[in-house]
Order: sequence, then C-alpha cells, then structure tokens
Amino acid sequence: MGFYIAVAVIAYLIGSINFSVIISKKYAGFDVREKGSGNAGTTNMLRSVGKAAAAITLICDILKGIVAVLIAYIISIFAKEIDSALLVQIAGIAVIIRTHIPNILWL
Repeated sequence: MGFYIAVAVIAYLIGSINFSVIISKKYAGFDVREKGSGNAGTTNMLRSVGKAAAAITLICDILKGIVAVLIAYIISIFAKEIDSALLVQIAGIAVIIRTHIPNILWL
C-alpha cells in the first residue's frame, strides 16, 4: 500500500511542474498567465511567446506523464509483490489530475 501512495505523490509532484511559466519567463521575460487567454497552456504559449516555446512546452508536458509512468514501472520491477499495471495507472492518473484539475475547477 505504501508504494501506491508514494508513486501517487511523486507523480502528483511531477505534474505540478508548470513548464509554460518557466519557459515563458526564460524566453520572453514574463509570466504567460499574464498575457493572451491567461491560461498556462501550450496554445497560449503559441500566441504569446511563439512556436519554439510552445513546442518545448508541449514536449515537456508530454514528458511529465512519461517520467511519472516510468518511475512507477521501475518501482514495480524492484517490488515484486506490487501489481505493476495498477501502479502505472495510479501514476498516470495522478500526474493528469495535478496537471488538469486546477484548470477545470476554475471554469
């Protein structure tokens, strides 16, 4: 049970990294949430900062899910008593929840 909770927390924390804010401050010198639609997503990055920054943001956001699932898979390899499919699903759900639920709640 502890592995499931640990993976959920790790994936949730990985999902909390907001690459659009980091990249917009580095490339353009402003927070992307202050421009355009106010959303910290790839589309607003495209409008406010440009194609290169939007592409990097999209790749980094995809990698968040991949990294969370890989961490869960690696943990499941070393802990034989754990259901690896369930652990990977928990990681995927946790990273998506952290990435998207705050946006849904503010609609």
